Amino acid sequence: MSSNGGLTPEQKRRAEQFTSIFENDTIELDYAYAEKVKGDDRGITAGRAGFTTRDGDALEVVEIYTKKVPNNVLAKFLPELKRLAKEESDDTSHLKGYIDAWKEAAKDSVFRSAQDQVVDKEYYQPSVKHADEVGLKTALARAVLYDTIIQHGDGTDPDGLPALLKRTQKQVGGTPKTGVDEKEWLQAFLKIRRKDLENPHDPDTKEAWEESVDRCDAFLKILKEGNYDLRGPIHVHTPQHDATIP
Repeated sequence: MSSNGGLTPEQKRRAEQFTSIFENDTIELDYAYAEKVKGDDRGITAGRAGFTTRDGDALEVVEIYTKKVPNNVLAKFLPELKRLAKEESDDTSHLKGYIDAWKEAAKDSVFRSAQDQVVDKEYYQPSVKHADEVGLKTALARAVLYDTIIQHGDGTDPDGLPALLKRTQKQVGGTPKTGVDEKEWLQAFLKIRRKDLENPHDPDTKEAWEESVDRCDAFLKILKEGNYDLRGPIHVHTPQHDATIP
């Protein structure tokens, strides 16, 4: 097991670049990305992993940044970000200038580092823990769980990664740790995730999520090609995205 959670540095890079394609339409990690996504109802989504003002991860990024650089362009939004996170609200009426401020802050390496820190703490390491519990061995399967936790979250809701893992275990009768073939398990997981994107339990995300099923289709293509080690180059070609990961 490597310090990258079972992935080599190159495999982890490709996993992150795959997610970046579907989050920001580029293989380059887009720290400056910021917009109010239509049909998503999570407030303003920003940064390399789509941190939202509703879910509290954007707040965490700004808090870390403000501890290191107190007089930054995002600090003034902290009271509002705290309110939105506490109320799980998608209200953006008091976030005028937030998008421009985020883009400006992204020029600072300290702010980019804060984003990296939150991604590792809130998404990457939790995905590694789940992968270890399930008994995943392949880089592809671990990349799938990382991408899933970025989009679906790690909460207790029916659309979260834990719920998808439970449904997969029930369908295939176990996990790779209990003897289920990992390729069979992964195919089942991706199809269950795809079905969840088509018809999520949270109606607020339906419009945005049903347009993102190609995210699962791209992984299924890699699975079909047998690229379990995430060797490059990886060609991602879907109706909405066209990119090559070296």
